[in-house]
Amino acid sequence: MQVLRNLRVGKSVRAVAIAASMSALVFLSAPAAFGAGFDEGWRAYQRGDFATAMREWVALAEAGNARAQFNLGVMYDEGRGVEESRDKAIIWWQKAAGNGHKQALHNLGLAHLFGRGVAKDYDKAVGFFKRASGLGLARSQYNLGKMYAVGFGVDQDDTEAFKWIMMAANSGVHQAQYNIGKMYRDGQGVSSDPKEAAKWFLAAAKQGYAKAQNHIGVRLARGEGIRRNQVEALKWLILAEKGGHHLAAQNRRDLALKLTIEQRAQAKQKAAGFKPQ
Repeated sequence: MQVLRNLRVGKSVRAVAIAASMSALVFLSAPAAFGAGFDEGWRAYQRGDFATAMREWVALAEAGNARAQFNLGVMYDEGRGVEESRDKAIIWWQKAAGNGHKQALHNLGLAHLFGRGVAKDYDKAVGFFKRASGLGLARSQYNLGKMYAVGFGVDQDDTEAFKWIMMAANSGVHQAQYNIGKMYRDGQGVSSDPKEAAKWFLAAAKQGYAKAQNHIGVRLARGEGIRRNQVEALKWLILAEKGGHHLAAQNRRDLALKLTIEQRAQAKQKAAGFKPQ
């Protein structure tokens, strides 16, 4: 069996910075007592009438509606219908967080992690991520796991990192699934297990995550933790290259040189028919 040793993959979990831009605007169902105004604000937002959306949500937010408070924070953060103001975004997210809004807690964690609108403070970031994680927010569980992996605001602890990242992976967060694959690959916080690594890389790849597509492509080409299948390997490398992964183009070229014209055509056809799950 030919082993393709020249194909390349990425770094360990600890070597990769925590990835988290401020979360996009999230609209949730309003409580019955506030339903009409919240929905009117949502319809106004959809048609680009941000002034009306602000008016509807401000009234609800001042009455204590956490969902409206959160959305006002996002509108100030993004400058939609108002002058961009991270200070005001933080104020509204703090109000929403005080009312138990998990997405607001998450955004406050990100704000303290990156110093957006507040002083950078890893300890506070961890605190907000822990609170949101306790409420079941998978993205916060993932970020908390990465904080443990690199030792930001907490003592570095691979076991804790694995625990929290696995929670997020089980909830379908593709970055978490990819990182769990790397942790199984490297034996970080868990015993090394090539089959489990391949399983999680494949799960993230099926969601369209280019980094995972490159990893599973390489593993399929080599038969590492998964049955060797070079046509499937090339399919994933084609997709990873299309997704912009920096190693995938060379990996795709190296593997394609070893395949027949028919195999390359099959892989190309499979890649063309791929739809993220």
